[in-house]
Amino acid sequence: MKKLKRIMLVDDDPFTNKYNEIVLNQMNASENIVIFQNAKEALQYLDEMKEEVNLILLDINMPIMNGWQFIEHYESLEKEKQTAIVVVMLTSSMNSDDKKRALDFKSIKKFINKPMTAGLVKEILALFE
Repeated sequence: MKKLKRIMLVDDDPFTNKYNEIVLNQMNASENIVIFQNAKEALQYLDEMKEEVNLILLDINMPIMNGWQFIEHYESLEKEKQTAIVVVMLTSSMNSDDKKRALDFKSIKKFINKPMTAGLVKEILALFE
């Protein structure tokens, strides 16, 4: 299983972020995990791109800026800032319309329902092989 350089968690729920961080660390999935409870701050981080990010795990329902708004802005970033990044929608939404909408975005590679599990981490990391 490939170990990533940096994973970005974008979810407004601190408990979900902590849980996901624990699962990812148990699976030795990444050298570094950066956490944002605000999608707007996550976008700013990507725009400034001081450090390489390989994977973004993105929630849909968040205040200030939701996952849809985030991905629309993300896709307008310079292309070289997007090339090495895989975006996975990690959400509690069971709405089939959300899944269809997510997969209509070229930058979203997978739509996964919470909670994060070791099996899901393996599935996500397989996208990098």
